[in-house]
Amino acid sequence: MNIFKLFYDIAVGLLSRLHVYEERTGKYLSHFKHCVDDAKVILDVGCGVGAFSKALAHQPLLVIALDIKRRPLREIENPYIEKVCADAHHLPLPDGLVNCAVSLTS
Repeated sequence: MNIFKLFYDIAVGLLSRLHVYEERTGKYLSHFKHCVDDAKVILDVGCGVGAFSKALAHQPLLVIALDIKRRPLREIENPYIEKVCADAHHLPLPDGLVNCAVSLTS
């Protein structure tokens, strides 16, 4: 096993259990929420466990949670979130589908 991948997986798991992602989500959303208010479809690139996707998801908005790893996507359960496991450089989405894209790192 790759030591860097192991470290990353442990760190993400710990941060998720400590709810660090959710805590900082509100702070970030207050800065860019006005940018996504008119969007109908938002793409959350590199969504991880979906903290931002979950905060943005509400009717009639659709959020596409995109991550290259399947494991974090499994933690996302919301009828307004479409989970997509893919490389952001090769999006499996039709042109013009997305109104807004966000990509926030931890």
